[in-house]
Amino acid sequence: MNASGNGNAPRGDNWIDAIAGRLSPTGENSFRDALRQFADQPEWCGDAGLRSKITEQLRTLTNADTSTLADCIPTSSRDQALEHALIAARRHHQSLHDSDDAAGDNASSSKCLCLVGSDHGRSVLARMASGKPTLRGNEWPLLPGFVHASADRFVDRIDSSTAVALVSPVDFSGVGQPLTADWWARCRQRCDETGTLLIIDHGDTPAAGNGYLFAHEMVAGISADAVILSAGLVGELPGGLLVLSESLASHLDESAQSSDLVGHLVSAALSTLIETDALATESDAFAIALAERIATRGCVRDLHACGHTVILELDVESQAWIEQSAAEQMHAHVCSDHSVLFQPPLLMTSEHQEALIDRIDAVLAGLEGTQELTEAAAPEATAPAATAPAATDSEATDLDAETEPADEVHTNDLPIDSSLDADIDEAASAEDSDEELDDYEDDDDEAIEEDELDDMADEELAEEEETDDEFVGGDEDEEHETEQEETELESNELDEFESNEETEKL
Repeated sequence: MNASGNGNAPRGDNWIDAIAGRLSPTGENSFRDALRQFADQPEWCGDAGLRSKITEQLRTLTNADTSTLADCIPTSSRDQALEHALIAARRHHQSLHDSDDAAGDNASSSKCLCLVGSDHGRSVLARMASGKPTLRGNEWPLLPGFVHASADRFVDRIDSSTAVALVSPVDFSGVGQPLTADWWARCRQRCDETGTLLIIDHGDTPAAGNGYLFAHEMVAGISADAVILSAGLVGELPGGLLVLSESLASHLDESAQSSDLVGHLVSAALSTLIETDALATESDAFAIALAERIATRGCVRDLHACGHTVILELDVESQAWIEQSAAEQMHAHVCSDHSVLFQPPLLMTSEHQEALIDRIDAVLAGLEGTQELTEAAAPEATAPAATAPAATDSEATDLDAETEPADEVHTNDLPIDSSLDADIDEAASAEDSDEELDDYEDDDDEAIEEDELDDMADEELAEEEETDDEFVGGDEDEEHETEQEETELESNELDEFESNEETEKL
């Protein structure tokens, strides 16, 4: 169950589970004995003192007083813990704003404010509370009373009609960034001013470390009115734990059913945390060691840490990470299109930590190798096709010679009477004189024709240049108009997207 790949990883001997902290806070199987003891009970009559035992264990780990940590309920699922928390919070809100003439109106106006991008479970209620549109398809019934806002607008949206402010320690509206201490302080103050209850969902966040069980206490030192726990407390079994402050505990009734099986698992995990003093672990050590190793990796944009929860912001799509990590036999959690999440156990030997960091670095190296191959292949795909070389002057002359007609008539081959030589010579002399005069006149005519052809060629060239200028100018005008149209389209699409997003949030 640790992150070492020594055979306890869920997928085989060579696999490393980089989110093993969700299974066990210490990396060890503390649930085997708890399950055996639960199964060996002589009678299935329930454990009346189990909730009190778990409450005392939590107080030991958090140093909380009875007003901050008054009661807890082990539930059969994380979703059920959320349902109990919201019911108690709405009852609390109605009791504050109840009057003889407007009790019903106040009841209907009580709303639950949630973060955009959040994930609170898979039941109908949990899906409505979640800030991911993919979890609220058309096939799911819409429940009224849920409002969503981004982290930068969340605090300002809290008012007197807000019964619950439901948040998680990490803002997953983007790549996944932990909420800051200033944000937590402003949210707690605003909730106190408006009478809103702050419920923090740690369902996917294991124990923080650095001496703290809860991440919000480690980051900002604030307290919550209710906390939902699951990760690291029940192994791979479904189950949750609802931790209540004194202000909420009084609004629960007997309808809030608890699970003894989950209670035994939670108690065993808390006992292990107490016995090993695992919360004293310096949780930043893993994030620092990982950051030092991957500092030169170009495919990593940033690293975010919240306790032992570390988020890598990538320069490649998460799908590429999934494929490469499978090749390297490592399991992690994808939290956005360009980020992945690691949650190793609090207790890891140096060998286990080194093995995990080596495997993460190997995946990143594989991603960079794939990028280099893709970039190298791109120029080859776009290279222009080779053209045939032009023929040289000598080759052109040879080609012309080969195309001349081969059958020519030579006068030297014909028989000539010798008596006619003198007449022929005189006639030839006269013809030569006439031919010289004709040649002179032909030369003059050819010179004139050449000059006229040159003038015509110059005029045609000038006309072609004017046409080209007009064509180029037209292209430039068309390109300018196209760019303007594209800019207007992008602006319109952005306005429409922002309008749709704002409508969805409201």
